[in-house]
Amino acid sequence: MQLNKLNKLISLYFYDEEKNSEYQLKLKLENILLFRDSLVKKMRTLRVKVESQKLIKGQQQVKRLTEKEIKEMKINDIEKNTNELKERIEKGEITDYTVNTFTTLCGKAIEHFSMIGNDKYKEYVDMMKNVLQMEKVDKLTIDDEKEIKENAEI
Repeated sequence: MQLNKLNKLISLYFYDEEKNSEYQLKLKLENILLFRDSLVKKMRTLRVKVESQKLIKGQQQVKRLTEKEIKEMKINDIEKNTNELKERIEKGEITDYTVNTFTTLCGKAIEHFSMIGNDKYKEYVDMMKNVLQMEKVDKLTIDDEKEIKENAEI
């Protein structure tokens, strides 16, 4: 969710992990702060997983890659995006999106390089293994498994 207090606009972003796609909803409201607080409170009571990032004036939200973009991506872009996602993960930006997209892109790189007989695929196997073994990434997957079990019990 992004708030523009000056123009009284709210942009809501919804991420569908199964389809690896993002949807945006724009609203214009008079009392946007009340709406934001009410929405966040309701989401917490429903146990909705929320990722938040406060942007400083002039800072822009990082664009998420869609399934279609990933499917059509050339190897140079795959390598570039894989490295960018790895850096974001190493800096602590560990979310379902960053980890899932990173592993998807690594898989595409591994597939590409092994298909053409280039040993560079081994670098991507090692890179993926190293990232997935990081304690914070491992904690994310354990937390996701707990959340799935809790939701199944409800």
